[in-house]
Amino acid sequence: MLNRVLRNSVFLTAFLAFATTIMIGQDLGSSNKLFGKPKATPTKTTKKPAAKPKTEPAKGKTTTTKASTAKPKPTVKTPASNAKTAKKAVPPKKEPAASTSTKSKYTEFKANQPSKVEITVGKAKPNLVSTPTNNDERLEDLIQSGNEARDDRNYSAAETSYKAARTLKPKDSRPTYGLGNLYSDQQRWEEAESAYRSALQLDPDNAIVHVALSYVLTQPIAAPNLSERYEEAEKLAQKAIQLAPSNALAFDQLGIAQELRGLIGAETENAYRKAIKLSPSFAPAYAHLGRLLRRRGLNKESAAAYEDAIKRSNDVATMILVADVMQSEQRYAESEKLLHTALNGDPKNPAAMLLLGRALTALGKYSDAEHILRSSLSVSTNGFAANSLLGTLYSRQGNFGMAESTLLEALKTVSPLEKRGLSQQFEVVGDGFLKDGDKRGAERAYRQAIALDGENQGLVTKLTKAQRG
Repeated sequence: MLNRVLRNSVFLTAFLAFATTIMIGQDLGSSNKLFGKPKATPTKTTKKPAAKPKTEPAKGKTTTTKASTAKPKPTVKTPASNAKTAKKAVPPKKEPAASTSTKSKYTEFKANQPSKVEITVGKAKPNLVSTPTNNDERLEDLIQSGNEARDDRNYSAAETSYKAARTLKPKDSRPTYGLGNLYSDQQRWEEAESAYRSALQLDPDNAIVHVALSYVLTQPIAAPNLSERYEEAEKLAQKAIQLAPSNALAFDQLGIAQELRGLIGAETENAYRKAIKLSPSFAPAYAHLGRLLRRRGLNKESAAAYEDAIKRSNDVATMILVADVMQSEQRYAESEKLLHTALNGDPKNPAAMLLLGRALTALGKYSDAEHILRSSLSVSTNGFAANSLLGTLYSRQGNFGMAESTLLEALKTVSPLEKRGLSQQFEVVGDGFLKDGDKRGAERAYRQAIALDGENQGLVTKLTKAQRG
């Protein structure tokens, strides 16, 4: 993760141990809506007498219409006069058949640009949706409200809507799947994994849910069973391919899982190239191929693949995914440019903010990094990732007091799978305190590290040293 020597060499070893969990091939979540939204089936509408209905957008074009996964139902036409009213979701076909065109298939997982329509969550939608008269209509309304709130980065409201929908109809997979997307946006990986697993139990033949769970299992967490997670991620991607042989995203995810398992030969390359063949405009597959080729020493071919990825990064979500792949190879300067562009298009995108903060930290732009990471805390309802990165930033600056403070904030929302990594960060802080002669501070930090990872006997030795002075 580092492209320059750390300022305080005393904590280099511990920091590198933590950093290796996000080095190779693990793509951070990105609010990218890659897997589509849970579908809300359109409810009855009422139209103003003089309003002209809007025509549906041409298939395959980038629009602000919401993607969904429900069974196809009649399209609802929205009154043109309601310019500030959120648009209803237009349900696409469930899974693209093998004969579906590449362009239409791509819209199943293509990133949706943020809606330009002003969305007021929690308020009535005048002249658009009638008051629900039964549980089915109420369910669709809650799912739609969750989708709109998520688009507006109102994660608390979105979570409330999805959970209410799940309570109303527990056997419907859509609200649970929506929660998985919501948690993935915020890098709440353990919660996302749980939600996707539940959705898969409810809808075992849904290829995209298989891909979504595989995606979460390849995320940068310091879990003790990474090899098992990567093996499962590969199997999930293979199952998705069986269910949807023409789904490019499934092949791309298969390549990611195989690469994480250390398979960097023809099999993994073929997975990426198959994704590109199925969807020539899918930029992340080019970036993944570029990374793989570089690992195999094919630098010229790698550079060409990365160039193709950048050319095809025409929307916010794609920019984030490509930037993330670049960061896995320490190409922070290049990723910074893409992330600034992404945030210009979507200023509240939590993943873009976190990735930019990480890039700026690695490049030594500490003030800018601190600003963007603190801004991200106002967006996400879970501040673990931002506070963890802030802890790293302050440690690199030698400000161990601030590092300890922010890591204690991260501790409030740490998941079991992230405890080991946080323990390593507290160890870094303890080492820094000890070097500065602050033995009480070192003792505090080491005790916290031990509480998070009691199996690390080296921490006990360091604590004893701090206590003895």
